Amino acid sequence: MPATPRYLEPVYVRLTPGTFSGDHIFGAQVSMSGTSITVRYQAFQEVGPGYYDVELGRFPAGTYAVQVLQAALEPVNAQFTVSPAPRSTTSFPGNVPAVNYSDIWWTASESGWGLSVSQGPTNVLFAVWFVYDSSGKPVWYSLQPGQWERADVFTTYRGPIYKTSGPYFASTFNPGQLGVVPVGTGTLSFRDSNSGTFSYVVEGITGSKSITRQPIE
Repeated sequence: MPATPRYLEPVYVRLTPGTFSGDHIFGAQVSMSGTSITVRYQAFQEVGPGYYDVELGRFPAGTYAVQVLQAALEPVNAQFTVSPAPRSTTSFPGNVPAVNYSDIWWTASESGWGLSVSQGPTNVLFAVWFVYDSSGKPVWYSLQPGQWERADVFTTYRGPIYKTSGPYFASTFNPGQLGVVPVGTGTLSFRDSNSGTFSYVVEGITGSKSITRQPIE
């Protein structure tokens, strides 16, 4: 899954226990050699969920073979093909960018705030900046939509920033209380795959933060 994965899009294999085996799958490991991927899973005889998803990874364009193995059962073979990288219709040379920046980003010396970045298979970014206002109350901003800028080989993403408010989470959700207001602009400039700068003009405040991927171990 998906049936026709796109360039560097997460790919999963869905394991469905046999109709009569009653297997409950509780773990799996993935290995790879060349373009051949092996999935070994563990199961025991018990009524469990109808399927079990295993993440294979993100892949460049090409065709990949998958073999699923479990003790005492015949191997199951499949394959999938990843489409080529998306190309821009407005800029030369057309490809954007060479890194997937999806992660939580932060400034290590300033624990307590962060920037959550999600990059889709067409390289569009959606970023959420969780910080605090002048009274110390949490506030959320989102950078969306935006575009990559060719000036520095597609490592800079710029777009409008919105401030979002809504109903109390423990109450019945009322869409009429949702507020999305444009409050400025933001720029993500990545120096490499693990570090960059977030610059912003938000609610009349101009600033810049050095950011790195937040390690979670």
